[in-house]
Amino acid sequence: MKSAEIETDALPRRPGKKERTRQEIYRTAMRLFGEHGYDGVTIEDICAGAGIAKATFFLHFAGKATLIHAFNDEITAAFSEKLATHDGTAEEQLYFLAAAFEEQWQGNAPVMRKMLSEFMDQPAAHLVTSQLNESVIDLVAAILRRGQARGEFRPSFTPEIGAAAIVATWSALTAWWSAHPEADTSAFNREFLDIALNGFKAKAPART
Repeated sequence: MKSAEIETDALPRRPGKKERTRQEIYRTAMRLFGEHGYDGVTIEDICAGAGIAKATFFLHFAGKATLIHAFNDEITAAFSEKLATHDGTAEEQLYFLAAAFEEQWQGNAPVMRKMLSEFMDQPAAHLVTSQLNESVIDLVAAILRRGQARGEFRPSFTPEIGAAAIVATWSALTAWWSAHPEADTSAFNREFLDIALNGFKAKAPART
């Protein structure tokens, strides 16, 4: 089987100075969160660690909680590159992506639960949810589009709409996970993708 081809617009591009600064802020913050906990790190601490002025931080992020944007962008860029050479069907790629995101979230669980909770407590959090997931939606849409081109998925739906539906449900599951640390998210992801790809209807018995 040939390697999967993901559209080039889903692949990570070479970052410019602004993007490099954003990445440095994010990586410094995640390092400090890992060392001191989310609540133990201030924006001033992040700025000092990244060697930037506080005003520069606010050019990129509205606060600590909005670093979750960069978290999604970072792992999406990393997995876009992996998916470009991932052998398998589009369905297998979706399961691979779900498992990869779960691994990253679980690996940073204490910080991500705090960050997500604070993010969702913002008065206008619902207004930026689509922006938060924009890079993820683009990647999932590319996978769905590829599945359509290869005849794995029916051609009568818009990949972007399908991707938005999948990512919105993933987001809801993630928010639920943040309040239920005992939950087996891998089982939820598998079950959700099975529903998303195969629907709720029972298959009609084969005619003899």
